[in-house]
Amino acid sequence: MASDYDTVDAALARAGADTDAAEGHGTLCGMLSVNNAISSEDWFRELLPDPEPGDLLAQEARRQLGEVFKETRMELHDTGLDFHLLLPGDDEGLERRVEALGHWCQGYLYGMAVCGVREGANLPEDTAELVRDFAEIAGTGFDVEIDETNETAYSEIVEYVRVGVLLINEELQPIKAPPRLQ
Repeated sequence: MASDYDTVDAALARAGADTDAAEGHGTLCGMLSVNNAISSEDWFRELLPDPEPGDLLAQEARRQLGEVFKETRMELHDTGLDFHLLLPGDDEGLERRVEALGHWCQGYLYGMAVCGVREGANLPEDTAELVRDFAEIAGTGFDVEIDETNETAYSEIVEYVRVGVLLINEELQPIKAPPRLQ
């Protein structure tokens, strides 16, 4: 993803959101996984208060977030599997990154719910299992010791979530291959 976590986090703050970049991006991904036809305005309604007329900072923040929306939609539906979670970089402390991953998963589940997926919904088996796993990750609060084992575990969990999102997206909205010329 071309968007930088801190830049998106700052844009959300300027626009008056009560969420961080990880949760906001998770919400977007959850919404898009269920309904690729949503608009950026649908996402904004879930995250942002209505801007005050003439608030140039909020307008610029919405423009930046609109770019995140376009990038994310493109990544989720790209057959190259180039989708990435919007999380703090490796230069941030492990505790902050783990917390952000929990927020991301929480946002993802919220986004799915906003688009009509309810708890206990009749989902494909793999999707239902991933949703349960994401709920567990979202609800996990724990102290993190910084060592190589925990760094590796964090990276593996991020990759599990990333691939899981792609699987959910494919199960709920299969990518349609371009038509072949006969």
